[in-house]
Amino acid sequence: MNGLLKISTANINGKTVADNIYFTPPFKVYSPFYRGNTAEFISMSASAGILAGDNHEINLNIGNNCNVRFTDQGYQKLFNTGNSSSSQKTIIKVGEMAFLRYRPHPIMTFCGCVHKADSVVDICKNSQIVYSEIYCCGRTASGEEFSLSEFRSRTEIRINGMSDFIDNTLIRPESLQIKHLGFFEKYTHSGFMYIYSDRISKSIFDTLDDQRCEIGISETEKGFVIRVLADSAEKIALIFDKIEESVRQKQF
Repeated sequence: MNGLLKISTANINGKTVADNIYFTPPFKVYSPFYRGNTAEFISMSASAGILAGDNHEINLNIGNNCNVRFTDQGYQKLFNTGNSSSSQKTIIKVGEMAFLRYRPHPIMTFCGCVHKADSVVDICKNSQIVYSEIYCCGRTASGEEFSLSEFRSRTEIRINGMSDFIDNTLIRPESLQIKHLGFFEKYTHSGFMYIYSDRISKSIFDTLDDQRCEIGISETEKGFVIRVLADSAEKIALIFDKIEESVRQKQF
């Protein structure tokens, strides 16, 4: 199935509104919910997850002076693709003086899945963004820890057309020692968050110490990247929630 989701927003009289919403199965999106002056869009799916042969595309165009939070209804499940594969392409544009929080639920790979994800995010120098991705190793209770075939995810974030950050993840358990030094080590879950905001200081990172996780922080030319390794997606999500809330409070 080739699913397509398109959302564009505009600022009308100081309020962020949906300028256009278009989707094909399995996607579905209602008009945004409002939390203060934030328009929150929730992507839903009529499918249990991404199946063999599925090729999905998400296209978000955040207009000038808009304030948007985008998420989805639950874990993104990547099912066994057999001799086939699945893919998802995400294209995001953030306009002048706009603020986007892109916080989808964690990705869960099932036994035998082959999946490729490609994301390109273009933001303006005076816009702001919080972008995250969390990866789960599989259904550990069912003995499917790292039993996928291959997962590739590439994310590029550009500021005024110039690359500021690229994350290129490849998980192929057959040929890569995923749980060894330099990969996941003793952990099973990984997440990264990219922040570009002039309203956040380095002091927020001093509060992130967690003995149950490994946390690394890098400063790009114009932003911050947080990488977390843990043994559950919930632990990573709680850390990301704290950072997102801090940015939101200082933003408005």
